Parts: sequence; structure tokens; C-alpha cells
Amino acid sequence: MLMKTARGKLKWIGISCGLVMLFACAQWMGIGKTKATSNSFRFVVMGDTRGSSDSVNEKTLRKLLKNVKELSPQPSFILVTGDMVQGGSDLKKELDEWKDIVDDYYPLSMYYPAMGNHEDDPEAFSKAFPHLPNEQVKGYGRTAYSFDYGNARFIALNTDHEDKKGNYVVDEQQSAWLKQQLSVKGRDHTFVMFHVPAYPVGGHYGRSLDGNKKQRDAFWHLLDEHNVTAAFVGHEHNYNRRLINSDFDANGYHFTHGIYQLTLGAAGSPYSKVVEDKKNVVKGPKATSHYMTVDVNGKKAVCNVYDKDDNLLDSFTVDKESAGLAG
Repeated sequence: MLMKTARGKLKWIGISCGLVMLFACAQWMGIGKTKATSNSFRFVVMGDTRGSSDSVNEKTLRKLLKNVKELSPQPSFILVTGDMVQGGSDLKKELDEWKDIVDDYYPLSMYYPAMGNHEDDPEAFSKAFPHLPNEQVKGYGRTAYSFDYGNARFIALNTDHEDKKGNYVVDEQQSAWLKQQLSVKGRDHTFVMFHVPAYPVGGHYGRSLDGNKKQRDAFWHLLDEHNVTAAFVGHEHNYNRRLINSDFDANGYHFTHGIYQLTLGAAGSPYSKVVEDKKNVVKGPKATSHYMTVDVNGKKAVCNVYDKDDNLLDSFTVDKESAGLAG
């Protein structure tokens, strides 16, 4: 009888240990990561980590990630606005190299990247990041996806599509899916991330989503109609904060909200100081390596941008309760 009881206890201990280990592994692998119950959390945004000739600017990327690692509180995850690597025929190898670097600081499951034009291979991108949500837009693999965290929805788009004239666009199929994602109720914040800016400032002026202005305006009308909290982009190799509001009304579209397009495009890429259009640019462009922290606290999102030496470049708040922008 005693032996039977002892065996029962050992069995229960074994099951308990197994459950603890399973739970720990699940947390490490990111299972359930996007179902935070807290409405107070931090995330980080950076982009364009590629080098000018090397696949990855390892020195700068490591410096920025080291700075992020020293933050308190730590981010729940990191958004990457695309162009992580130089790309080309060795794309798979380069993405593996990128993953090896970032894995020295955080588990890969903490990264949510957008596909940039330098990745330019949806299949390779999708295979490189198996932790991303499975195909949500037919034919897009893991290059267009959404996830919820706390009181926020995050949407990543694939802007590496072209119209018949070779202009970058968010095509009708993706726009229809985006409208569905934006229409979901019950979230205080919606953050949208895509690589090619809708309103470029300089380096890619006329060769971003603005190449097809009518389709660009229709796309931004969707973001405005649903009053997204912010749009994160890359592609132009600097930091700038641009307020898109009714001053940009065009092609029959009227924008009723003020939404920041935040260019975070210099976490390793060669800097760009070219300026073609500064209309409503509140801050920048600043040609220096940088990353952004976003602290969500209820209906407020407090944003701070730092350079690689942790100097503060910009600070502002988006308050969804008062529909205000401060900073």
C-alpha cells in the first residue's frame, strides 16, 4: 500500500514537472504571446538593418539591440519595418545570418518583421519566420498578417507589389483584407506597419506608394477612416515623424484625423539626407541609427526615439481617448 502511494506521488510529481516544462517551452516559443491581458506594455520598432554592401550591418544592429536589452521595462516584442538584409540570390543565407545575430539578444519569436523590397521573395521570407501567423491573405504566405496583443491590434502589410506601371501599391486583395482587419471592434489601438512609405520625404520620393497617388490616397483613407494609432514604415534611411491630416486631401478623399507616419529606416542601412517634401514633417529627417520604444498604457501610446548612443531624438504621445497628439 505504501509503495503504491509512493508510486502515485512520483507519478504526480512527474506530470507536474512535465506541465511546468511544457508551459515554459510554450512561453519561450511565443505560443500565446499575442494574447496578453494587460493594457500596459512596451514594444520596440526599428527597420532597415541591412548594410551598404554586407547582408547585415552587424555592428550597428548589435549596438541597437544591446541598448534595447538594457531597457527597463523590457519590450514584449520588436517590430521590424523591413529591409533586414541586402537580399538577392543569397536571401535565405542572409536571413539566417540576421536571425543568428538577433537570437543572441532575444528569441526569434519576439520579432515581427514586415517584408521589404530587399527581401523580395515571399516564399523565402515566409519560411524564414515560421513563428509568424499562417497565411491570412491568399497567396501572401506570412508577408501580410495581423495579431492582437493586450488592447492593441498590429497589422503588417506587404508593399512589395507593383501596378502595371511598376509603382509600389497595396493592391485590392490586400486592401480588402486590411479593411476587414481594421473593422474589428474592441481594441483601443491599431498599429499598421509596412515598408514602403505612403508619403516619402526624400530618398524615395515619387518611387514609393506615392508613385500611384490615387491608390495611395485610397489606402490612406482606410487608415484614416478607422483612425489608426500610427503607421510605421521604413525604406527611407532616416527617422522622421510626419503628420498626415486634411492637408493631404486629394483624389476625392478627405482625411478627418491626424495620423503620424513614422519612418524608422536606419538601423544599419546607409543614411539618407535627401529632402524633397517636408510638408507636415514634425521631426526630422534625422540621418542617424535609431530605434523607437512605444509604451502603451490604456488609451495612450507614449513614443520615444533614441539613437545608437541612447540620445533622445524625439518624444510624443498619441492619446486615443482625447484623440490628441502631443509632443
